[in-house]
Amino acid sequence: MLDLCEKPDYKSPFDLNLAAVEFVKKMSDSQRETMEVDALFVGAGVGNLAAAYALKSKIDAYNRTAEQRGEPPLRDPLLLAIDKCAQVGGHALSGAIVDAGSFRTLFPDVGDSDLPFLSPVTDESVRWLFRSGSLAIPGALVPGELHNAGCYLASICDISRWMAEKCGELGVEVYTEFAANELIRDGNAIAGARIADKRLDAMGNPADGYTPGMDILAKVTVLGEGTRGFLSQQLIGDFKLDAESNPQVWGLGIKELIEIPAGRIAQGSVIHTMGYPLDWSTYGGGFIYALSDTLLGLGLAIALDYRNPWLSTHGAFLEYKSHPMIAKLIQGGKVVEYGAKSLPEGGYFALPQLAVDGAVLVGDSAGMINCMRLKGIHLAIQSGMLAAERIFQAMRSNNFTRAALDYRPDFEAGWAGDEMRRARNFRQSFHRGLIPGLFAAGLHRISGGKLPGGRKSLPPDYVALRKATGPEPRKRPVSCDQELMLDIETDVFASGTIHREDQAPHCRIVNPHACIQCEADYAAPCTRFCPAKVYEEKRDAAGNFSGIHVSFSNCLHCKTCEIKDPLRNLRWFLPEGGDGPKYRRM
Repeated sequence: MLDLCEKPDYKSPFDLNLAAVEFVKKMSDSQRETMEVDALFVGAGVGNLAAAYALKSKIDAYNRTAEQRGEPPLRDPLLLAIDKCAQVGGHALSGAIVDAGSFRTLFPDVGDSDLPFLSPVTDESVRWLFRSGSLAIPGALVPGELHNAGCYLASICDISRWMAEKCGELGVEVYTEFAANELIRDGNAIAGARIADKRLDAMGNPADGYTPGMDILAKVTVLGEGTRGFLSQQLIGDFKLDAESNPQVWGLGIKELIEIPAGRIAQGSVIHTMGYPLDWSTYGGGFIYALSDTLLGLGLAIALDYRNPWLSTHGAFLEYKSHPMIAKLIQGGKVVEYGAKSLPEGGYFALPQLAVDGAVLVGDSAGMINCMRLKGIHLAIQSGMLAAERIFQAMRSNNFTRAALDYRPDFEAGWAGDEMRRARNFRQSFHRGLIPGLFAAGLHRISGGKLPGGRKSLPPDYVALRKATGPEPRKRPVSCDQELMLDIETDVFASGTIHREDQAPHCRIVNPHACIQCEADYAAPCTRFCPAKVYEEKRDAAGNFSGIHVSFSNCLHCKTCEIKDPLRNLRWFLPEGGDGPKYRRM
């Protein structure tokens, strides 16, 4: 019987026809095409695109002057970036406030006005929200890390597409709808990745139009799949790259783009909020970013080590929007896009080892986020550039061992390592509640990360959930008009997410019988922590709980199910390439 406390086995098709899977594997291996590249970048997000662009730029610059130095030029490499989404940026979601320093380093000949940003930050404030009111925090009391002078508001979708175009101009290939679901091994080294087969039916059998996925062989594979990347988790687990790290902890960010009447707020304005609708024991907060004078990015981030089993992530987001201060701002508006993603919040002490023979981790896949600054894009780009330097030297020496590829020493010696070290115990400070957290975080900031001292650790998020006792607490009802206040189904529709219905579910329940225990102990929290209503209660004729129905086609690929499920009974696999959300301006 499966031990639900074991680490997820990302390779086991728990609920598929195992004989069919083995048959398909044997049959497809004989038909499977093989492609050889010099470097494979799994994920076309900002970290990997920065790595690909920096690597190709270094090689081109080296070759231009090789003859003058009397050295042979490097062979023009084949660099390939792949992504599971239908269009570059389609699965990317961020606030986003961007520290442009990394962009200036990566694109030294591009001025700020030509970078893919929407507006400089022109005004900012932090407010504490109560149930019906709010209090502005005086600027002198706002930590410097929350000041955003010189930063820019942006769409991570726009940034990703722009960077992909820049990579293309240098000759880097970028393929979409390529869902890499298996690492290719050569002994203890990574030798590339296998692309998932297409057109398998719900039981894993070949259907009409079946196409075996390609094997892409590479001297080095760069995993920059974003938060909780599928292959990244395989790599970290298989090679125990986190054996000496703190357990990673996560947050969930929910975001809408809302069109509002002009004149309400000036473009470039930034408002961060604390307090309502989250309770005193839950870390998180909201944001309101004026991307233009008629378009708001509005979101709520919730730390997934919350204790309250009744917390509904989408319900909390609706409560946030209904707060009088926010409701007045968005009144008469219309939601035009919705999305959600998980965020690695563990910080410096949760960083895994960054390299093995033949592969490296970058960006969110490596946990590169600074919770104290509420930023990660600049760190993702910096990690990509540092990895590119190591790969460039590896290509020169034809040495792709872990020692050659490991950019951790360069990270530690530079500003990125210093920035994350200064925030090393920040997120941990809030595990015991908001007030103790604010006090400890103040000490942490004043001391440059030295206080509270030592290395603080947090348990995995799924451990924090309390058991549900008594009936669900009553909440203030929120009326959904389906224009501005959307129910969860309408919000999911606004994400554009779609999955082929007759494929194997990629959101899976390991042991359906365990759902009965989970409902009795925790009141089926998957029906509330999922921001896309993937999981719904099933009840018999007498109204008794009988199980969980999985609507995997709703999935936004946030992977909250794997992170928060208290029995570790839910698994997230890769769906077919091209499936998932269709974010446009997130």
